[in-house]
Amino acid sequence: MTSDCNLASFASLARHAATGIALLLLAACATPAEPERMAVTQTSGAGFPPKLQHAMCVRKVSGGEATNPLWVSEVDDAGFTEALTNSLDSVGLLGAQGACRYFIDVDLLGLAQPTFGFTFEVTSHANYKVYDAGGKSALLATIAGVYTADFAEAPLGSMRLKRANEGAIRASITQFLDRLRTMK
Repeated sequence: MTSDCNLASFASLARHAATGIALLLLAACATPAEPERMAVTQTSGAGFPPKLQHAMCVRKVSGGEATNPLWVSEVDDAGFTEALTNSLDSVGLLGAQGACRYFIDVDLLGLAQPTFGFTFEVTSHANYKVYDAGGKSALLATIAGVYTADFAEAPLGSMRLKRANEGAIRASITQFLDRLRTMK
């Protein structure tokens, strides 16, 4: 009878352990960066040249990668496009479709991501190109955005990397907006 009791206890413990491991593996799955966490949210478009106000549209974003849940978080083209569009809107630069005077193309060259650690520093590299309605280049800039996510921001490693990706893109968009402020 004691051996049956020990066997049942062991089976119960094994089931609980398997469930716990399965939950940990699910929690560790990578998820894509969230556009709302990559967007710059400013309440004022102060400092931008008047010609850019309500005149810009995101035409194309390329170079992003879809996230493989079994690997690491990435930034895809649609998410970057949404984040950049929302950022332009928040500072009063987004133009109505069909009424744009400046078009933005972005090529995400890559994300330099760490493999492991307690703090994850990610650097995004992107080429931003702004063209006027006639196709003339108005601004060309290669921008590196850096963000560090620490254990306090996200205890789970996969989430910490996702937060670092989002922060790096947000830093890149912030620098791009700063460049637009100085555009002649």
